[in-house]
Amino acid sequence: MENIRKKRKLIDISDRTGKILGMMAVQNNMSFKTYIETLLDNKANEIAKDELITWKDESMKKAKKHQKNKL
Repeated sequence: MENIRKKRKLIDISDRTGKILGMMAVQNNMSFKTYIETLLDNKANEIAKDELITWKDESMKKAKKHQKNKL
């Protein structure tokens, strides 16, 4: 993982979910913790690439429109 500041979080998952994720971790030759962290990081990166860029573009458009209205 990258050298970014990390904050530890406790999460509650069902026994069924834990068992399924545990089996998936084993299939991927990872520890449960590493597998969950990887899943979450990948999902966050996927969202950041798609959604955050859109949000940023929309807010930039609003700022430019607001700037034009001031003039």
